[in-house]
Amino acid sequence: MNLYGKTDIGRRRKNNQDSFVIRRFDECDALLGLVCDGMGGASGGNIASALACEVFCERVGKFLCSDKVKNGTATEGDITSALAHAVTDANGEVYRRADKDKTLKGMGTTLVAAVVIGHILYAVNVGDSRLYLWAYGNLTQITKDHSLVQYLLDSGKITAEEAKNYPNRNVITRAVGTERSIEADIFSLDLSILADDEKACALLCSDGLSAYVDQNTIIDILDGMAQEDGDRAAEELISAANEAGGVDNITVVLMTQIRGENAAVMGSAAEPAAEPAAGEDKTDGNL
Repeated sequence: MNLYGKTDIGRRRKNNQDSFVIRRFDECDALLGLVCDGMGGASGGNIASALACEVFCERVGKFLCSDKVKNGTATEGDITSALAHAVTDANGEVYRRADKDKTLKGMGTTLVAAVVIGHILYAVNVGDSRLYLWAYGNLTQITKDHSLVQYLLDSGKITAEEAKNYPNRNVITRAVGTERSIEADIFSLDLSILADDEKACALLCSDGLSAYVDQNTIIDILDGMAQEDGDRAAEELISAANEAGGVDNITVVLMTQIRGENAAVMGSAAEPAAEPAAGEDKTDGNL
């Protein structure tokens, strides 16, 4: 398995509030991909996303290096509990940081992560950053957005077509760090069912990609990706978002050859920006 990660400021922002991490844990032959999309107006978004990445990765890394994981006795319950606790800890750190500094009040971040242990992919998400699975010619959204638009879709108040251009589609209903407590959604996928698909991959992204690039374009790029060419595919996905206007920061993480057990990591965690991005911010709302 190979890991690729790229982030781009886009064409309308002054700084990048997205952060990402791609990491291999050799001690237990596990892999991690993580994307966070910060929000917080003039000062907080980049701090929130970078801090959430740092805390989440530290907690997950500690679990992945535990004896239970190393000796193969960790259960699905152990793993999903570790992910949930990592999100809780990240939420607490971001919330406390904002509480101590009034200039950071209201900052928060989305979070979507995928951890592969053996032939199982475990995913966790808060907000509207997404995980997709590309397999057997189909692009499937695994996570579900915590957003106003998704709520309106679920309640039948708007159609899928109306959702594409809904004026408040940047409003999310759940975020890391904006409240004292947080609830994350957790999923698991058995990758052994992909044994016959050499092109199968997982895509994690911020809404700078998913909100502005249609799925057919994403499919075309992933379908044309060679097994060892995930870096180029990530570049093409970011270019497609910029060609669509580059309205937001854009972050892409690809896990390719997800049938395999060995991994290479290409790219690195995004460094926190010195200043937050300018322009329309992601905003948090509660329903």
